[in-house]
Amino acid sequence: MRRSNRGFTLIEIMIVIAIIGIVITIGYPSLTEYVNKGRRAEVAGLLSEQAQILERFYSKSNVYTGVTGLSTGNDYYTITPTVTDQTFLLTATRKAGSMATDKCGDFTITNTGVRSMVGAKTGLTTKDCWGR
Repeated sequence: MRRSNRGFTLIEIMIVIAIIGIVITIGYPSLTEYVNKGRRAEVAGLLSEQAQILERFYSKSNVYTGVTGLSTGNDYYTITPTVTDQTFLLTATRKAGSMATDKCGDFTITNTGVRSMVGAKTGLTTKDCWGR
């Protein structure tokens, strides 16, 4: 009687591990960029929302100072308002962690609607990071 062996050989297991390693090596940067893009979109939305709050307050009181209810950011960015009577600058600064080395840097928006990035990698446009 002959007994058949069931299972995998060491070579087969090593080939599967190598294939998984290659897939992870190729896919991980894409996944990371996809997640970071979502986080950038979230903070861009928060900044636009905060700018709208400031504009609504300005239309009622004719100054930006004294506004309440502004967000301080989210888990990945801290939003800091710089407000005078006639102008404002909202800055979203990256927090330490996964966004600390993000290619788009920090985001800013002014009372005139100018959107920009501080510390972004060379060659990136506002559209690349703000999505508009």
